[in-house]
Amino acid sequence: MPVTHYVSLGWILFVPFVLLTCASPPLIVPEPGTLAFNFTLKDQNDQEIRLSQFRGENVLLFGFDKDSVDNGGTWINLFIERYAEGMQILPIADGSSMPLSARLFLKGKVKAEAQDAAEEFNLSSFLLDWTGEASRQYGMAPKIPTIVLIDRAGHIRLVQPLPQLTEEGVRGIFDQIDQHIR
Repeated sequence: MPVTHYVSLGWILFVPFVLLTCASPPLIVPEPGTLAFNFTLKDQNDQEIRLSQFRGENVLLFGFDKDSVDNGGTWINLFIERYAEGMQILPIADGSSMPLSARLFLKGKVKAEAQDAAEEFNLSSFLLDWTGEASRQYGMAPKIPTIVLIDRAGHIRLVQPLPQLTEEGVRGIFDQIDQHIR
């Protein structure tokens, strides 16, 4: 058999392997009542923030990516207005959908924009999830802003993709959150 046949067969076997290993891991939507898995992410100031730091407080994770950031700004404002006094609000920007070369090139710009957003919304931390691991572990789907409510004991109470911004949609989300933090 000619050598070219073996080389072609090798490529045929190798390419699907590479594509499979490069594919994004699956999205995991945690069940309400389960213990929230701890993560460590850096914020806009390169400070490491661990979810476990907030044990004893209600925490609202607010996940979004580059495709849902526009819709997210209004939602985060609403959450801050309503819940800033009663819970820790942690925005998580999923940067994993950006190509690696773009991430490396735009990392400084993204961090600067996160700093501006943290100041605008009066938040101490704006978390950057460059690999998307924390976002996937918490069921934060691409292109859809998603919230995860974690109670004081560290249990997940709600995983909810956010609906379109309507008065009814906002009221429905607030009702769900209020039900779990009483």
